[in-house]
Amino acid sequence: MSTHLTAATWSTVRMASETRVTRLPRAMVFVRLLAVLAALMSVLHLWLLLLFPHGLWVGTLFGIMVLICLKCAHRVWDHPVALTQLLVMSALMAITHTFMALGVHDHHHGSGGVAAAGSGAAAMLGVAAAELVLVMLCSLGLRISRASKASTDYSPR
Repeated sequence: MSTHLTAATWSTVRMASETRVTRLPRAMVFVRLLAVLAALMSVLHLWLLLLFPHGLWVGTLFGIMVLICLKCAHRVWDHPVALTQLLVMSALMAITHTFMALGVHDHHHGSGGVAAAGSGAAAMLGVAAAELVLVMLCSLGLRISRASKASTDYSPR
């Protein structure tokens, strides 16, 4: 009977040692934080959509951009390669928000230049700055994930 008990105890110890909880690599933790940041940026866009008046056309376009942003954030969660798409999209959004803050979208023919910025100019510039921070962090995330992949792919000869 004691032999049977010892075998049961040994298999329990062996099973406990085989079921370790593995931690995510630091690079993947950073990438997932970027995915969360991108999702928070889309929430910020929704807040701006509700806070400032927009026409039907601009509101629809804004909503589509928020959905695309959420799709990118979801994709980045598991695939660090998608950081490139998020980087490009954030850079384009920063440029777009900067032009919108300057009032370029209100340009009328014959007015001779950039129209005066609207009431949401400060919010637009804030979003543009946040997008540029996201661009920088995506670039850093790409570099970290590539360095992490290169260090794990190394196999001694």
